[in-house]
Amino acid sequence: MNIICEKNILNKAVTPALSAISNKNAFQAVISGFLLTADKDNGTLVISSYDLEKGVKVTVSGDDIQINESGQIIVNAEKFSSIVKNMPDGNISVNVDSNLTVNIKNGRSEFALQGLDGSTFPQMPELKGEKNFTLPRKTLKNMITSIIFSVAGNSSRPSITGAFFEINNNQLNIVGTDGSRMAVRRCFEGLTSSEELNISFIIPQKSLSELVKLIGDENEPAAIELTKKHIMFSFDNIVFFSRLIENEYIDYKRAIKTDPKTTVIINTKNFMNSLERAAVLTEDKQKTLISLNFKKEEINIENKDEAGIVQINAVNSLGKVHDECDMDIYGDDLVIGFNQWFLYEAFRAVKEEKVLVKLENATKSLVILPYDDETKNINIDIYNSKFLYLVLPVRMHN
Repeated sequence: MNIICEKNILNKAVTPALSAISNKNAFQAVISGFLLTADKDNGTLVISSYDLEKGVKVTVSGDDIQINESGQIIVNAEKFSSIVKNMPDGNISVNVDSNLTVNIKNGRSEFALQGLDGSTFPQMPELKGEKNFTLPRKTLKNMITSIIFSVAGNSSRPSITGAFFEINNNQLNIVGTDGSRMAVRRCFEGLTSSEELNISFIIPQKSLSELVKLIGDENEPAAIELTKKHIMFSFDNIVFFSRLIENEYIDYKRAIKTDPKTTVIINTKNFMNSLERAAVLTEDKQKTLISLNFKKEEINIENKDEAGIVQINAVNSLGKVHDECDMDIYGDDLVIGFNQWFLYEAFRAVKEEKVLVKLENATKSLVILPYDDETKNINIDIYNSKFLYLVLPVRMHN
């Protein structure tokens, strides 16, 4: 194999391929490497990485690269990436000799890496999609980032270690849960397909974490193809694919049923600031327990029937915190306990200035929903709202 490529172009191709490099596997020497495949007839260089769960293929073609000799080689990904990144500007030549030595040269800078036979690279799945659709990349990224925090990293239930994608009549719902909280985001427009889709699948959390790093904020569509066991995302010169989790997802709609006795309208940023202050006196914010006291204001200067406050209290061995946040409250007063971090992450995922908070009692989940200041509707349909965040309470010790 012999190729010549400008340094910045090669670096931009190599960087996304690092997303599917594994450092912990019996085939470490192979899957911790890039498979470089040069095709002189097609004028393409394909950089592939595959950790047996997810994979990336980046194609460089046309005037961006010169292919002098076809071939393929496995080269250590981190070393190859570092070499390309640190090379001086200009054209880089990559030449593989008969001993599988990869010679990388640019001007007076030259490196030699020992490669591996390309035929030993694990066979990647055939990705011929049975279902196909497109979605704006920005929309997909925003939806994933707003629910991924709630997906279980590790669990005895494999299905919840991924996000659940559900498409009905070309409406996309994405759901994440770890058993203590749940996030649901819905997309009502932007998804296009040549056929009406009614499908569902689960993508592992780790794959989604890497996908959002690659996909960018452009409004251009990503082409998405689905097989029985894999999903593939194509955008720019990148193909990102992942295995699917082949388990039945929980009945999430049943989990979000609620009969609220208390409904609150609250400023998102103000409440987040109060939650942050509640965790100041602790070394581990993720374990801070807080008590929320939702109640009508005793002194109502504006003479509003719904005027109220929420009192946020936290007590630990270092001391105690008390904070308050204004709100509008409809229904009963309520005292309820939460893990501060779970609640904070849910509010952080919200982009709206105000939200609806619905509560039933001290043992039932808190539900966060969008609030429209124009319609002032507090009876929103939880099954068709733009988003929904659910957080289970904790029992507080007096």
